[in-house]
Amino acid sequence: MMRFWMKALAGAGLALAGAAPAQAAWWQAQTRHFTVYSEGKDETLRGFAERLEKFDYLLRRLTGVTSPEQGSPVKVYLLSSEAKVRELARNPNIAGYYTTSDRTAYAFLARGAKTGKFDAGAEEILFHEYTHHFMLHHFPAAYPAWYVEGFAEFFSVVDFPKDGSIRFAQVPMARVPGLVLGQPYPLVQLLSRTTDGLNRQDGDRYYGTAWLLTHYYFQNKNGYTAAMTRYLGDLAQGKPDVEPDSYFEGGVAGLEKELKAYMRKRLSMSVLTPQDMTIGAITVVPVDPAQGALIEDELHLVNRPKTEDVPALVASIRATAAKYPDSAYALTLLAESEWAAEEGAAALGDADRAIGIDPKSSRAQAVRAQVLLARAQDSEKEEDWKAALTAIVRANRADTEDPVPLALFYRYHAMRGGKMPDIGYDGLYKAFSLLPQNPNYRFQFARALAARGEYAAASTIMDPIAFSPHGSDMREAAIKMKAAFDARTKVQGEARARNPSPAP
Repeated sequence: MMRFWMKALAGAGLALAGAAPAQAAWWQAQTRHFTVYSEGKDETLRGFAERLEKFDYLLRRLTGVTSPEQGSPVKVYLLSSEAKVRELARNPNIAGYYTTSDRTAYAFLARGAKTGKFDAGAEEILFHEYTHHFMLHHFPAAYPAWYVEGFAEFFSVVDFPKDGSIRFAQVPMARVPGLVLGQPYPLVQLLSRTTDGLNRQDGDRYYGTAWLLTHYYFQNKNGYTAAMTRYLGDLAQGKPDVEPDSYFEGGVAGLEKELKAYMRKRLSMSVLTPQDMTIGAITVVPVDPAQGALIEDELHLVNRPKTEDVPALVASIRATAAKYPDSAYALTLLAESEWAAEEGAAALGDADRAIGIDPKSSRAQAVRAQVLLARAQDSEKEEDWKAALTAIVRANRADTEDPVPLALFYRYHAMRGGKMPDIGYDGLYKAFSLLPQNPNYRFQFARALAARGEYAAASTIMDPIAFSPHGSDMREAAIKMKAAFDARTKVQGEARARNPSPAP
């Protein structure tokens, strides 16, 4: 889970493509990689969505990512106030949030304006977080904490002149006071530590120095940057006993002297003038009234509510859904909330009602599958297992790019016991591939690989969590799992050395 702090959202809101119903409180901009929802009426939603797409293009162009798209667009919610964001995030100190559900990655932010030159504007923060999202999707590895954050900071400050170019590698002004007044963070510590336990002042210095070192690395080509490539490559590949001093001329002290000299220079930004950039269609439409009325409740539901808060959330969704009895969306969300509240019979009934209105609702089909799978586990009746499998298959057919039915398919076979069929592994692998940012899918897939005896691959899968810059119980669990997988890998290697396979 990645959190981001901000003062307000710069240049976000709503743009209308034409005349629109006055009663529409929520609007939606749909692009290739994003679905942006905005509360309230404003003239800039289309431009905001276009900048997000251009930013995605920038990342793809500079990193050489050409893989086809997988997974649903990232959802971005622009709320009318910071108070709403703080309440949703259950944190009084933040005004924006990025995380994943079991179905998609999403962010919610407060609309507004950047309040000062040295504030981190909303677009800067969103670009920072989307860069993390992009890295986890396309090139996850055991990168050091400073590089994970420095890479995101490097791309956080981007602007889009009217000539169609994209300007990046600019100075993040929010980090300038820490760098100039507090001096860069000592490199020997930067290269060896995470962000754990940093106070506000040291945190600014840490992030600022991580940006500075990444900027130096990307904007120069010399012996130090070549050494940095080797260093990062060895870390990413899991090479043991990597000592930074051995890579750089003069050791880390030599690199630090070079970096301080670099900071005193006029730092250059970069400009990309793409001739072949295709943003694709951006559609701006009013959100369906039922969905608009339930957006905030849906955000509360997917954002891991406290157990004691779920009954009130169900009641709120049920009251709103009653106003839209013909809405498959409202009934599906109600079924999801009832399942979260362990009201299985109610969840199944409302999921069936939603399916009756919209048989292609993968979400409703998935709720039905979850209820029937739990019923089969309790009863152990063959007809119940068959009904659960049928529901899972129907959910998958309704949307083959929804990771939830794919993960349920693997779970079904795991619950049945016996040898896991290859198609079960394939389902879980695709769920993980669609949303690798979700840590639960990453843990599940790593365990599945280990169950097949693929301990080295399982260990690698855990790298992004085990080497996360931010401390958490999840990171500690990943570190322990990775150590166990590495130990089993070593045993496997020793066994192969004792009993080599005959030559083909």
